[in-house]
Amino acid sequence: MSAESDSPETDTKPSMKHRLKAWWDGYELDGGKRSRKSGTEPEREKIVIDDSPPTVKGWSLARQQSVVTLFGEGMTRCVPDDAKTKLTQPLGINKALSVAELGSGLGGFSRWVAEEYNAYVTGYDSDQILQDAANEMTKMAGLARKINFLHCDFENFNPKQRSADVVYTSEALFPVANKAGCFAAIFKLLKPSGQFMMSDYMLDGTAPDAPELKAWRDAEPIGANPVDVQETRKLLTAAGFDVSIAENITIEYKANVLRAFADYAARTSNGEKSGHLHEWILKEGELWMGRIKMMEAGHLKVFRIYARKPVEII
Repeated sequence: MSAESDSPETDTKPSMKHRLKAWWDGYELDGGKRSRKSGTEPEREKIVIDDSPPTVKGWSLARQQSVVTLFGEGMTRCVPDDAKTKLTQPLGINKALSVAELGSGLGGFSRWVAEEYNAYVTGYDSDQILQDAANEMTKMAGLARKINFLHCDFENFNPKQRSADVVYTSEALFPVANKAGCFAAIFKLLKPSGQFMMSDYMLDGTAPDAPELKAWRDAEPIGANPVDVQETRKLLTAAGFDVSIAENITIEYKANVLRAFADYAARTSNGEKSGHLHEWILKEGELWMGRIKMMEAGHLKVFRIYARKPVEII
């Protein structure tokens, strides 16, 4: 019988699990064996991964490393702690509520919620590579008992019905074409009186097929299907939600992104080394600056929307 060994010392190519653990713990993998880096602290920038040329297509380990370097532990998107708080604090999350995150990525936001609110969280994501990495990071953080990650397809989302009191998502649903179906599934996922909070890229008066959006849409790694904020409200209402808040947070969002890249530049100018990751971070920067360019031109905005599933009347 052949099975993948849990030992990182094997003659075969290291698995994703072992490569991630080695990176996280400060080891350098050579074939199937690992050797501790010199010094008392892990030096991630010295670990060289044999990746393809820098790209934002897919989630190679080097790309995972680069976004974490930019945005913080377990974060694939720019959602600093104050933005996490603004998105989740109004929801009254506590250990008695079941919480779900859509687009959980590497699990950084889910782990933050679990620790900040002592909550149990289910993270849904459509990328299996990110989900596998999120599971490993969560085990290493000692939070596997409180967080569960599930693979899904947001175009055909079919979560367990009435399994969550709270659902939140940040900049994860704009690629979804079937937004009506996705919102209907989220409505079914929530228990009666359940709450849904989302922030995402949306339009505000710009047509979805406007030529001004073409370059940005083409550059998005998994596509982009943003809709007008008013259309978003209509789709949520049609799904059964009561929508009470639609707040334009574009200025705040742009500032957070630009601050993350400025912070990286400051750290490298002060001597922090990023090694092979520097080229990956530059490639990531092209993606994010393309988004910022659309926002500065007024073609793309970021909205935070709050909706609630009505209490059932029997």
